[in-house]
Amino acid sequence: MDEKLRILKKVPFFQDLSQSELSQICRSFTQREFKRGQYLFWEGDPANWLYVIKEGKVKIIKHSTSGKEMVLEIVTPGDICGGGAIFSETHPASAKAAERTITFSISKQSLFGLLAKYQSLAQGIIVYLGEKLMKAHEMIMALASSKVDKRIAALLLGLSEKHGSPTPQGVKINIRLTRQDIADIVGTTVETAIRVMSKLKKQGLITSDSKRIILIDKEKLKNWIAKN
Repeated sequence: MDEKLRILKKVPFFQDLSQSELSQICRSFTQREFKRGQYLFWEGDPANWLYVIKEGKVKIIKHSTSGKEMVLEIVTPGDICGGGAIFSETHPASAKAAERTITFSISKQSLFGLLAKYQSLAQGIIVYLGEKLMKAHEMIMALASSKVDKRIAALLLGLSEKHGSPTPQGVKINIRLTRQDIADIVGTTVETAIRVMSKLKKQGLITSDSKRIILIDKEKLKNWIAKN
């Protein structure tokens, strides 16, 4: 399968399209490369492009008035960023490459042309945006009410659902995730993230292999979250 086709097929709102329809859509996407630390776009920039991550890792961030970064999400291969191109005139947050990143991008004009042509694509985007809104609400509630230990454990569970694969040891999260990444996402310090990860490891809930986090027993971790 063509690499562009393979990557785009991972995008939720493309999954109901036929192979021939997806092949046609692929022609509207162009490849772009970003260096580590380079911004794909800034908060407030015109939302003219939608990006699908081919390789690398991108942080979606908000800047406080003091300039501090808050990481809202980390997007990895098969994910999209720049969703503002679907429903907004400007980007509500910034996107920065956390490492060398390659994307497939499509202009808003081309995307709207596809929406008019493929009804299943429009329906898929509505469902996708609804799910994103629900997850954003859940994240806000978790940040407001949960202890940091619970937030980190819940983050690992969520990432295992999205990026996990079974191994003899458990479920491996197949993205590079630093302690700084974890701290940024849940809104804590690196030192606290290290402490909590060490605690989860000592309790036999997680381990690591080749710099990837492994959830030894997801059900046990879920029970741990419920009790804490």
